[in-house]
Amino acid sequence: MLNSATVPPDFRQRVTPFLQANGFAGEVVIEPVAGGGNNRVYRVQTAARTGLLKAYFQNPADPRDRFGTERAFYEFLWRSGVRRTPEPLGWDGAERLGLFTFVDGRKLRAEEITAESVGQALEFIAELNRERTNAAAGQLPLASEACFSVADHLACVERRVARLDQIESATDLGREAAAFVANELKLAWRSVSAALSQGPQADESLPPAQRCLSPSDFGFHNALLAEDWRLRFFDFEYAGWDDPAKLACDFFCQPQVPVDFRHRDDFLARLAQALELDAAFFDRARRLQPAYQVKWCCIMLNEFVRGDRDRRDFAKGATDADERRRDQLEKARQGLGRAMKADH
Repeated sequence: MLNSATVPPDFRQRVTPFLQANGFAGEVVIEPVAGGGNNRVYRVQTAARTGLLKAYFQNPADPRDRFGTERAFYEFLWRSGVRRTPEPLGWDGAERLGLFTFVDGRKLRAEEITAESVGQALEFIAELNRERTNAAAGQLPLASEACFSVADHLACVERRVARLDQIESATDLGREAAAFVANELKLAWRSVSAALSQGPQADESLPPAQRCLSPSDFGFHNALLAEDWRLRFFDFEYAGWDDPAKLACDFFCQPQVPVDFRHRDDFLARLAQALELDAAFFDRARRLQPAYQVKWCCIMLNEFVRGDRDRRDFAKGATDADERRRDQLEKARQGLGRAMKADH
């Protein structure tokens, strides 16, 4: 979906040489695309072709190289013959730009998600991991917030919860968010964390053979249904090696295009078969689900924490920011309610 924002002349001047070098010469129409949560995204079009240009956000306080991670992951995918993503056409490390084929499609609605669409997601993960034992796969980084023990998972969510202490209380909305964290989210997290901490072998590390290559932040919110009725997956800025249980939990916890839990047992069974995972995977994925529902509540509240708020404003603009934050707070309330009521 295009938005009404104009493209600054200095940005057009900065990206034109890159576009020309990658086949977009002559008269180029550049239009912002709405929907990016972390970066700025543009449709670029000439008389001959259409592409998607991505300008990556970088915060000096965040050491993660989102541009470098996504570039390495896309290059691995396409060298490995995986074609369920947009095709990468070019990269500019100095300007932090990526250029891709434009996928003419739309996101699924939650009510449209079927066993067939879940199956396409599983096929993508299986294809991605076909080459995970080769040398090129070994060069890929750990996923952002990679976890290889239950203790790692607990520490990851604990850090997310602790970061919410940084919510600024200068506005009524900020104070409301801070009160929700203190009086509801933290209490729920203590209960979930205590239950997981008492489980068996919380510190036991996951063997390398039981790890997987993960797109991270994986779900239908980062997929488009193309005109050929096949899904194309994208956004791999946090990708890398991780626990497949975390991949499964994120898939069912992400709130933008939620996946009904009736698909979960089949998803876990087919993922275990495709990746040759042991029986411990099932128990771990089910036990961790409440922790990841709390984690996603924290993610929804990122809008209130300065570093993440700056990234959202970079991608979406500061206009209507309060409305956006109010919406995220309400989603976090609803998500926490479901987490505490769900039968895991």
